[in-house]
Amino acid sequence: MRIEKYRDKGRIAYHLKKEILYTSKNFCSISGITMETLRHYIDLGLLVPARVRSNGYREFSMDNAVDVFYLRHERGLGASLNQFHPENEAESLVDQSVRYQENLIQLQKQKELLERQIDRNIYYQNLIQRAMHQIEQPMYLNTNQLFSLSFLEFSEANLKKETVLKTIDQWMQHPELLHMAFRIDPEQMQSTSPILNPRIGLGVRTDFAEQMSLPLGEAQTSCGSGKMVTTVSRSESLTQIPRSALTSLERCVKHPIQKELVGRLITRVQEEGKLWYYFSISADLG
Repeated sequence: MRIEKYRDKGRIAYHLKKEILYTSKNFCSISGITMETLRHYIDLGLLVPARVRSNGYREFSMDNAVDVFYLRHERGLGASLNQFHPENEAESLVDQSVRYQENLIQLQKQKELLERQIDRNIYYQNLIQRAMHQIEQPMYLNTNQLFSLSFLEFSEANLKKETVLKTIDQWMQHPELLHMAFRIDPEQMQSTSPILNPRIGLGVRTDFAEQMSLPLGEAQTSCGSGKMVTTVSRSESLTQIPRSALTSLERCVKHPIQKELVGRLITRVQEEGKLWYYFSISADLG
């Protein structure tokens, strides 16, 4: 029962109004949440039923519905449910202002992350499109890539170093910045061996690493700081790449390659009954 007070000809009168309560099912229909969400809110202490019958059935009021709409509204603004636990909920307008500011900071970080992920998806989609048409038209590109690459090599000696392992761990917290990279020494390109053995590792643009306050890799390469030629190819292995996979690149360079080649994994797919690794690889013409 809810007591409502009103004025009647100068007198204070009281009227008893019976509050309408709803079963869990009906309450979910009104508030637009599922039974699982309702139970979750109750378990977290975010929603207290208006009444619990002797048989254990819960009943809910319109005040409960207001609480649910408020929670969903705040969730839509990026707030976490933990912020609305009775022990954590803001007690003043100043507290609320601080909470919104904290939410804005977190949302800005998420926005920046999504923008990087979108850029990476567009980049790899373009590379895959190039790979799809490489048979009809060998794809290579002359461009200016004004950045240096920080590279962590997956050598047995390197992976025993605590500093390298720590760097990998910190880099892996930002996968949207990374790519599986490899480097081919110029000595290999000058040999007549039909198989090339790249040095495999993780690559990240040095300017990105500095921007995110990440530790830099054990080695950096200036390949990409001048004019480059890039091609897309495939191999059954990234640790043993047939020289024939680089024919179009060597044809484009037209002279012995004097600098290391830098490549990155694009994707891997099952084709012709085999697992193929598609990659892009660049030569610095500067």
